Amino acid sequence: MDQPFQKISILSCGWLGKPLAIELQRRGYIVKGARTSAEGVRDLKEAGIDGHIVVLGSAQPEAPETFWDADVLVINVPPRNRERGVQAHIQEIRALREKLETTAIKKVLFVSSTSVYADVNGVVTETDMAMPETTNGAALREVEQLLLQSPVFRTTVLRFGGLIGYDRVPTAAILQSQRRNNDAPMNVIHRDDCIAIICQLIEKEIWGEVFNACASAHPPRYQYYTAAAKAFGLEMPEKKPSAEQPAKIVSSDKLKQWLGYEFIYDDPLTLFHAPPTGEK
Repeated sequence: MDQPFQKISILSCGWLGKPLAIELQRRGYIVKGARTSAEGVRDLKEAGIDGHIVVLGSAQPEAPETFWDADVLVINVPPRNRERGVQAHIQEIRALREKLETTAIKKVLFVSSTSVYADVNGVVTETDMAMPETTNGAALREVEQLLLQSPVFRTTVLRFGGLIGYDRVPTAAILQSQRRNNDAPMNVIHRDDCIAIICQLIEKEIWGEVFNACASAHPPRYQYYTAAAKAFGLEMPEKKPSAEQPAKIVSSDKLKQWLGYEFIYDDPLTLFHAPPTGEK
């Protein structure tokens, strides 16, 4: 394969980042992965990944300089806003940007979320600028702009829907604790699709863009939970009265057009009768 880049660093390598690192290595890239502890680094090394301890903070990130020796950085860092407040993550990314502008990294892929969109009735696309009602969503929008506006490196933002697949499936406890949003359309994406999309964006050198990434089908939440109950032999959830709420549908048309991408799990319901294709 004619690769435009050779070295990729991933911050961080957890539920999504670790299998992404394994796949990028399989495709011939030199990959470095970040975790926040020695135990996490050992886990990466056992999987054959060059692991490094990297800790973000309001000051300069704590990391070995070798981690920044890369062509591309994938930022996949959970904000943990509930634990620390929204400003902590914003300050971390601001400090990270300042550090990146002193390194060899000139391309960044930032894993964001569709929570940046306001709750509306109807379809939302990357051009929708209405701010979300939640402080978490608004903070994430600010973080995106911090990276997109860097004069030194180019950033592509990838707004994933809710992540599903492998161990992220409805459990008995979840099925029996349904909220009153039974009829809300689901905007979700399987981890296998997340990894395939990231790889294609890097291989095709698509930078400076913003993309939504959700499966094309948006089944009502209750239908999704019912399919899970049948597949796993669990007690069927009770269908509670629906609450009045917007029916937001996130469109991934731009992504599919730019990449010619066909989703592996284009209907989330197929998750319950299709075998997984990657590592748990």
